[in-house]
Amino acid sequence: MADMKLYSNAEVYLNGTLMTEEASVTMEKKSGLNPVFTVANGLSGMTQGAATIEVTVETAVPSADFEFNPDGFMLVGEVVELRMVMANRETNVKGFITDASFSHSVNDASKLSMKLLCRFGEFE
Repeated sequence: MADMKLYSNAEVYLNGTLMTEEASVTMEKKSGLNPVFTVANGLSGMTQGAATIEVTVETAVPSADFEFNPDGFMLVGEVVELRMVMANRETNVKGFITDASFSHSVNDASKLSMKLLCRFGEFE
């Protein structure tokens, strides 16, 4: 039988502030690879494009105010710094908030969901 172990949480920081209301985070790393097709070979290989990271952060919204309001950053295209700590590693990337959605429903907390498009960065 396998040993029991403790599994990692994740911490998300935006512009240096810990998102204590964060309810979920998803980080998708995209290689930027583009397929190269030829008549004779079909899929012949790949060509390198721009690697990126797409991040979705969902936070609960307290009645007093948003912990982090994305509106001003989105309006002017201001760069946001995102730091994520997970599994005793961290990544620090910069990017833009491209989308935000606000929701509420019966028997559920108010939520803010933000999508960021960032430069590629490794967990170190």
